[in-house]
Amino acid sequence: MAKRKKRNAKGWTFNFKKDMLRACVVAALAAAAYLLGKYGLPDSISGDDSSSNEGKALTADTSVHFIDVGQGDATLVCSGESYMLIDTGDRDSDNTLITYLENEGIEKLDYLILTHLHSDHMGEAAEIVEQFEVDEIITTALPEDMIPTTQIYENLLDAMEAKDMTFHAAADESFTLGSCEVQTIAPTEEYSNLNNYSVIVRISHGDNSFLITGDCETQEEEEILAKGEDLTADVLKAAHHGSDTSSSSEWLTAVSPQYTVISCGVDNKYGHPDEETLIRIKKYSPKVYITADDGTVIFESDGEELSVSVSGKEE
Repeated sequence: MAKRKKRNAKGWTFNFKKDMLRACVVAALAAAAYLLGKYGLPDSISGDDSSSNEGKALTADTSVHFIDVGQGDATLVCSGESYMLIDTGDRDSDNTLITYLENEGIEKLDYLILTHLHSDHMGEAAEIVEQFEVDEIITTALPEDMIPTTQIYENLLDAMEAKDMTFHAAADESFTLGSCEVQTIAPTEEYSNLNNYSVIVRISHGDNSFLITGDCETQEEEEILAKGEDLTADVLKAAHHGSDTSSSSEWLTAVSPQYTVISCGVDNKYGHPDEETLIRIKKYSPKVYITADDGTVIFESDGEELSVSVSGKEE
């Protein structure tokens, strides 16, 4: 988030023997004080061109971080002294996610939600469980034939067993995180694609709301829409990295986001985000961020206003 710089008062000279100069200076300062009181400081005052800032949530106690983990998803929700991580991205020899959490001063996660069990959403989960205190892990209950047999999943089970932990099966329910209300919506239909077992997470903080969608595809979108849940959100994390399998017009109409974040890797082999899907999203969402281009995207909420900053990407 862009830091505010203190105004530098040096360089002013006053000659108190000259009434005219004194009058001009007093008048200028009075005018500046009036404008500052009426309009406040600019939203962003920074000499760092690698980041940008929009909005004016200046007393925010809640932030949602869409962390740039390459071709994967990882979303950190901070509210007061409470923390929730939604997905972990894939395994990463650079420990990008763990380093990010440590830099945020996080030692404990109240909740770890794994939207579904593909490696680009839970590849670092074992390491997270090993290195941080985690109170509860939530993921979708799966049919026996859909449970992964990958080494990454086995590593997670081993890490959980070492700490005497079990999964909490996602359901249509709500819980509190700091000053936020968190709602999970779980699919109940049977699918042939693991993406369609994604847990949908809606986070409300006062007037502001966020919708995290995992890799939910159009089939699951139809099921969730049929439930009649409130899906409206100021910020949407687009499903399946902006793929052509997701983000139908009906879904986008129901969510009606002001901001959309697409999490994907630079020059990824899947062609994410899909060009037609991106065009469709932009019809419904005035502002779209792509982590491959913009880096980590952070929203801050004071319950009324939202501010957003991006880390930027080096060319």
